[in-house]
Amino acid sequence: MLVADFEVARREFSVRVNVQVRPGERVALLGRSGAGKTTTVEALAGLQRLSRGEIRLGGRLLSSAWYPTADVPPGRRRVGLLRQDTGLFPHLTVLQNIGYAREADPAAARATAERLGLGALVGARPRGLSGGEAQRVSLARALQAKVGLLCLDEPFTSLDRPLSVELLELLRRELDGSGTSAILVTHQLEEAQAFAQRLAVLHRGEILQVADARDLVLRPASREVAELVGYRGWLSSGPQTMGLHPDRVYPVAAADDWEISARVVGLVPQGARIELELEAEGRWRGRFRCRSDRSVPIGELMWFACPGAPIFRTAEQHRGALSDP
Repeated sequence: MLVADFEVARREFSVRVNVQVRPGERVALLGRSGAGKTTTVEALAGLQRLSRGEIRLGGRLLSSAWYPTADVPPGRRRVGLLRQDTGLFPHLTVLQNIGYAREADPAAARATAERLGLGALVGARPRGLSGGEAQRVSLARALQAKVGLLCLDEPFTSLDRPLSVELLELLRRELDGSGTSAILVTHQLEEAQAFAQRLAVLHRGEILQVADARDLVLRPASREVAELVGYRGWLSSGPQTMGLHPDRVYPVAAADDWEISARVVGLVPQGARIELELEAEGRWRGRFRCRSDRSVPIGELMWFACPGAPIFRTAEQHRGALSDP
């Protein structure tokens, strides 16, 4: 089990993280660029000095701000770190790259290559591989390392969407089979949902909320969280702000006291559907979007239900910790 409560000082802000990840659990660290996600996994991997706290994996002390001389070097921590840069050795074959990990068994390396669809490429050199093939090799090597925790710093971001989804699904199956814990860094909710059992939202070095993906969308704890999980409409009424998600706003035939009236001010095609841009009138004011199966004339007045829409106070802040549920 990973147990880490630490802080890393940065020039803009400090990254403060309280992390507990159970054996075999997959967690996604979701946040915008610059939120502190990479700093977090680099601290776990031993590449960042702690300014407070400590990191333990399986009860073993890996890093300590109080006893830095006891810090375990990156190569001996049993924490893997997979990045966008594959880091493959150009002079080694695919099989040699996969088997380069410490304690790697040659037969196991070949079996991993076969499972990841690299069987026909084991004798090839990295320069002859496509981007997706190179990432498969890098992933296979990480899986061969027999780590207790695998950290993934957006390793598939440079690949096209279908391929990155395929590799994430492949990785998830491999991790489930080995029982290895993993933390995925991402700025995409869909990627986090496809991979993780729990999501932690990181904003300017603070974990704002931890939950499964459905709970994050239905019950975001702050506007920052809501924006990250797809809320695109913000209506104001006095000191309150209501968040509206395009998938959770529904046109209704008649108005009542709990519904929102709005005029259509724009239309945006979204595949087989149309996204309406609307200007709210009445108690709640502001713009929001709603997906519709039909086109609606500009200027038409409509009524909408938004069951369970979260309401935030303007200056309210929420903080959370990633720990056992």
